[in-house]
Amino acid sequence: MSEITRQRWSRLREERTPHETIYELADEDFEAGFISVSEDGRLHLLLAIDVAPKSLPPDLQSIQVRVLEGEQTWIDISARSHHEELLTLVANKVLYAICTEGRDPALSVERTIDDMRAALRTLVPDLGASEQIGLFGELWVLSNVLFPTIGARACHLWSGPESERHDFVGQGVHVEVKTTTKSEPRHEISRLDQLRAPAGKRLLFISVMLEKSLGGNETLADRVDEIREKLEIDGRALDVFDSRLSQLGWHEGLRQSGALLRFTFRDVHVFEVVESFPRLPDDYIPPSGVIGIKYNIHVGNLPSLDVMEVQQILELV
Repeated sequence: MSEITRQRWSRLREERTPHETIYELADEDFEAGFISVSEDGRLHLLLAIDVAPKSLPPDLQSIQVRVLEGEQTWIDISARSHHEELLTLVANKVLYAICTEGRDPALSVERTIDDMRAALRTLVPDLGASEQIGLFGELWVLSNVLFPTIGARACHLWSGPESERHDFVGQGVHVEVKTTTKSEPRHEISRLDQLRAPAGKRLLFISVMLEKSLGGNETLADRVDEIREKLEIDGRALDVFDSRLSQLGWHEGLRQSGALLRFTFRDVHVFEVVESFPRLPDDYIPPSGVIGIKYNIHVGNLPSLDVMEVQQILELV
């Protein structure tokens, strides 16, 4: 990938005649992107897109994002000349996401600017202990249980960030993940319908056991990096994964915050939720006036599924 540099901006300025806007391919192997110096001296990165996004990132003090429509629709990221270094940084990150990682242009612009804003704002840890424990378990299952069978498509099934009944929702199978740092596989069920399989579908319950300690060898950042590495050739799935993470409060600044907990993975067991599984019966109706129920289950004495059985069920997703 051709890098945008100070020398390239300087050359465009020198070649531009008065009252002219001058253009140059941002990368010789990418015909849908240009860098430009406009008549007023403003610097631009122009990216061709098929459909204008529904919303644009809010303007920064130094960078603006606009949509230009005509025979071709463009996203225009621009800055005044004295913010050249900042625009150059943004432009190179956006081009890398599009050309190398295969990401969507509009989403790449939005995510790059969001990352920049997050890096510069006052750091406030967004994820408490219970959120980190739960998210760690979901990411472990995503990477080690779902990926081996259904691949990157698993990211599109991740519904936990949407606060749906189950953490992963497929056409034929739903998956609920519960994670604990207790010494026993005890889990809290927080919804009356959480252990109910939808009509005509199967439900897997995955119990993840972690140890939380200062000597733990993994954090959420490790899980995030592992999944991103597996998705590096599928830009669309990577966009979905990052969007879900953002919904849950993850941002890159958490890596340096000191707030990340350290874990050691202990064990995982997968069960199919059938009649013998400990839960409230499907026909249970709470007394009038009861609007929420939480209860605990213990799955330590239940027979779990082996790897082949799990794979066979997940093939129905």
